[in-house]
Amino acid sequence: MHTDVHSAARDGSIERPVTRVGFGGCDYLGYSRHPAAAAALVAGATRYGVSSSASRTTTGNRPAHDALERAFAEFVGHERALLLPEGFLANLAMCQALRSIADTAVLDERSHRSLRDACAGAGLTVRTYRHLDAGHACELTRRCGGRTIVMTDGVFTADGDLAPVRSLLNGLPADALLVVDDCHALGVIGPQGRGTRAMLGTSDPRLLMTTTLAKGVGCYGGCLAGPAWVVDGARRDSSAFICTTPVPPALAEAAATMLGVLAGDDQRLERMRRNAGRLRRGLNELGIGPGEREPETPIFAVCLADGAAMRAVVDHAASEGFEIPLMSYPGGPAPCYLRLSVTSEHTIHEIDGLLGALERGMSRAAAESGDRRGPTDLPEHARPATVQAAGLS
Repeated sequence: MHTDVHSAARDGSIERPVTRVGFGGCDYLGYSRHPAAAAALVAGATRYGVSSSASRTTTGNRPAHDALERAFAEFVGHERALLLPEGFLANLAMCQALRSIADTAVLDERSHRSLRDACAGAGLTVRTYRHLDAGHACELTRRCGGRTIVMTDGVFTADGDLAPVRSLLNGLPADALLVVDDCHALGVIGPQGRGTRAMLGTSDPRLLMTTTLAKGVGCYGGCLAGPAWVVDGARRDSSAFICTTPVPPALAEAAATMLGVLAGDDQRLERMRRNAGRLRRGLNELGIGPGEREPETPIFAVCLADGAAMRAVVDHAASEGFEIPLMSYPGGPAPCYLRLSVTSEHTIHEIDGLLGALERGMSRAAAESGDRRGPTDLPEHARPATVQAAGLS
């Protein structure tokens, strides 16, 4: 995976891009550049144009939208699905659909910010539980009384941790609902990359799903999925669905095409998981990895002594031809961290090259600062969650 990096010169002009091997982003299977996606997009644009130019409840619905909903529901094993313009709005639509039966949502404290915003937008009261602590989530749910929604990422955005979904289902009251945002799980975990539900092999009707089509599927749009009463409620009551222009139908056709590709692309999934394992083991050897992880996920958070040390590592990696992001993204293990991701399209040579560049960059940063602290020498609140919570599932 190669990234063209554009930098601005002092006069404001854009200098010639520099191509580096990128270890960031969320195109985990490289599907955004898959020939089948491009061909379906072009064919769809020729058939439908670029935009449907109106909401689906007025004149903007197209057969491509309906077909994608059917294909998605079948792929993830839910009764029905609803297509939204993007993953953020899928979370809002889900909360708007459920607000008639619940007034409180219990969220993992490091869940994606869109879940919290969705709850606020739907008028739900939010309570948070300790990261990955299913017992705390179930305790809060019992305290809340009434029917409650528990919400969590399936695979966490910042560091690739897996939510303890089975433990949540086992401990929650029978009438509670569990919404799992599978934005970083679809195309990553479960048989054929079908996500959290398929990974667990469960048909529990309390388990609902939201996701994006922009990461593991490599296209665009968002979906929610669950029993008919939930999906029909979102279609009927959610302004996030009713009052928005949908995904362009050409992109809907591309996404449906890529779901079909994903269902038969075990080799690419295996490459991604193998590459994730190789990078994880290498990071562990450097003392900055997550430890053991099953199943493998392609996301890693790295925290060093301070922001200056991490910036020095980023700059050194760039000098060796690698692009890695230094982030201050909500929900991370620290205010500032390196978020590394690996794809099916990275080579062994590229992964090993990155690990070497990280090692040399860390040594250089330590020598310049005289500070040789590793991630476990940081205050507990600033350590990667995978160091704090090893063994949780």
